[in-house]
Amino acid sequence: MLKYVIKRELQHYLYSLVFQISFLLITAVFIVGTIAFLKSYDAKIQEYSKYNVEFTNGLKNTAESNASNLAVRRQTFVSKPRGNGFIADCKEKYLPNNFIHSAYNVFGFEVRSGSVNPFLNNFQELNWSFIVSLIMSFIVLLLTFDTISGEKESKTLAITLSNTISRGTLLWGKYISVIMVTMLMLIIGIILSILIVIISNKVALSFISVIEILYFILLSFFFISLISAFGILSSVIVRKSNVSLLIALTFWLIFVVIIPNSSMFSAKNIFSIEHSDDINEKVSKARDDINRNAPEGSWAASGGNPFLPEHELRADNQTNLMNSEMNIRNAYYQDMFRQLEKTRLLTMISPISLFEYMNEAVVGGGYLRFQKVWNDLHSFQPQFLQFFKELDANDPDSPHWYNPYENYSTTKKPVNFEQVPLFEERIISLEERFSFILKYLLVIVIYTAVIFFSSFVLFVRYDVR
Repeated sequence: MLKYVIKRELQHYLYSLVFQISFLLITAVFIVGTIAFLKSYDAKIQEYSKYNVEFTNGLKNTAESNASNLAVRRQTFVSKPRGNGFIADCKEKYLPNNFIHSAYNVFGFEVRSGSVNPFLNNFQELNWSFIVSLIMSFIVLLLTFDTISGEKESKTLAITLSNTISRGTLLWGKYISVIMVTMLMLIIGIILSILIVIISNKVALSFISVIEILYFILLSFFFISLISAFGILSSVIVRKSNVSLLIALTFWLIFVVIIPNSSMFSAKNIFSIEHSDDINEKVSKARDDINRNAPEGSWAASGGNPFLPEHELRADNQTNLMNSEMNIRNAYYQDMFRQLEKTRLLTMISPISLFEYMNEAVVGGGYLRFQKVWNDLHSFQPQFLQFFKELDANDPDSPHWYNPYENYSTTKKPVNFEQVPLFEERIISLEERFSFILKYLLVIVIYTAVIFFSSFVLFVRYDVR
C-alpha cells in the first residue's frame, strides 16, 4: 500500500506545474552558478600565483642576504583559493585568509579579499550549498504546504482514507515522495555542474572530490527531509491551504532569514567581547610600562659591535614587548573564537545554519579551515625558530641574543633558501571532517524525527471531512 501511495504522489508531483518550473529553475542556477564560479576561480588562482611568486622571490632574497633578516621578517601566508568552492563557499570572503608570522611569533590575521572590486563581495555566489539551502528549501515548502490541507479542500482526502490505507501510510508516502522528487532535481543539477567542471579543465576532480560530492548529497538528503517535515507540519496544523502556505513561508523566513541574520545581534549582545580599540589601548599601555621599567641602556645600542652589553638589554626588552603584546592579542583572539562558537550553538535551531556548518566540513573550508591553518601555524612557528637558532649557534661571530624585531645581535650570514622551512597548508582529513559533521547531523536527525512525529500526531486527529 505504501508503494501505491508513493507511486501516486510521484506522478502527481512530476506532472505538476510547480515541479516543471522548479526543475527548469534548479538546472539553470546550477549551470549559471558553476560557470560563474569557474571564471571567478580562474581569476583568483592567477592572482594567488602572482602573489606567491613575488612572496617567494622576496623571501629568497632575504634569506640569501641575512639569516637574521629572514627570522625577523613578517611573512604573510595567504590561503589558496579552494577548487571545490562550487560546492560551498563557506562565506570565506568574510573570513581572515592572511596569516602574519615570523620565526618568533604568529602575530595575527586579516581579511584579504583578493577582489579587483571589493564592493562585489556583497553579492551571493550560486554554489551548491546556496542553491539547496535557499532555493530548494523554498521549493520543498511549495511542494508540501498543501499535501494534507489541499486534499481536504478538494474533498479527495476523505475518499482516499475510505480505502484500506492507514493515515500513517498516507503521510509516509507523501513525505517520501517529496524527498524523492526534490533529490531527483538536485542530482540532475549536480551532474550538469560536474560535467561543466570536467569540460572546463580548470579544476581537477580527485578521489577526495568524489567523497566531498557524496558527502554533500547525503547531507542534502537529510536537510531536505527536515524541510519536507516542516512543510507537512504546516499542512496538518490547519485546514485551509492558503493558511498552510502562510505558515510554511513563516517557517522559511524564520529559519532562512531571521535566525541566521540575527547572529550578529546575538554575538554582540549576548556573548559580547572587548572592542579592538580597547585591545590596542591595552597593548600601548603595556608597551609604555615595559619601556618605563626597562634597565638603563636598553635602547642605547643600534649597531656597531654586536657583543656590546646594550644589545643584550635591547634584545631582552624587545622580547618582553613581543610577549606582552602576544599574550594580550592571543587572549582577545580566543575570545573572538569563543564568541563565534557560542553564537553558532545558538543558531543551530535553524536548519539552514546546520546545513551551512556541515558543508564547511564537506569542503574543508570556512571557520574549520581557518582554525586548522591558525593552529598549524602556531605549531610551525617554534620549528622555524629552532631552525634559525641552530644556524645562529654555528656562527662564532654572533652573540646569540635573540631580538624578535631586529638583526643586531644574531647571525648575519646568508642561508641557502632550499633549507628554509616554509609553512604549507594541510587539507583537513576526511576523518576530521566526518567527526565535525556528526554532531550537527545528529541534531538534524533528531529535529526531523520530532517535526515529523508531531505531524503524524496531528494528522491522526485530523478531521478529513
